[in-house]
Amino acid sequence: MGSRSPAHSAARRGRALLAAASEVEAGRGAFVEQVRRAHRCRISEAVAQVDGCVDTIVRWAGWADKLDLLLPVAAGGRRPPPVAILPPEEFGGAARALCSALAAGARCVVAHESAAVGSLVDVVAAEFPAAAVTVVARDPDTVRKLATTVALLDARAAPQEYDADLRLACAEAGTRVLAPLPPAELAGLDDLHLVGALFTGAVLPA
Repeated sequence: MGSRSPAHSAARRGRALLAAASEVEAGRGAFVEQVRRAHRCRISEAVAQVDGCVDTIVRWAGWADKLDLLLPVAAGGRRPPPVAILPPEEFGGAARALCSALAAGARCVVAHESAAVGSLVDVVAAEFPAAAVTVVARDPDTVRKLATTVALLDARAAPQEYDADLRLACAEAGTRVLAPLPPAELAGLDDLHLVGALFTGAVLPA
């Protein structure tokens, strides 16, 4: 019975992500309008972002029960430590950052400042247990306090010059940091490297 629980949990995470994708699809019109307003972009661009977001969530739903087969550090149901995520404000990128961590079984704290991203996080979080996702405002004081409540800060989508005080707070708290990456490099990161970096001591293929 115990040996089946990791796979069972992974399957549940996959189903939760599929349910979230369905909810985003059902609210597509509202999400498109939120993205259009948040990014001051054309409707066609907002539609592409929302549709891409749905595809991203479905993609990570499929990954949920395969990570222990394809990522050795995840074998046996091992999960990443609690992680604070500074997601990109771009809708699809935010979905990728959050859903990759959830697919791996991480408990996430998400700090954002976009209404569109906030709505997305709320929809995804509603499909998971209450403790799985916590949402906080992305103001300097709140984000610095995160350093003492998590084991990992995923700042890969943060600006290259991200808050020096935050880096110091993480160092003082012993919080591991995934440092900012150029947007093109982050977008080009393959799925296994994206999620594998969340695990302490992960050894990834070159």
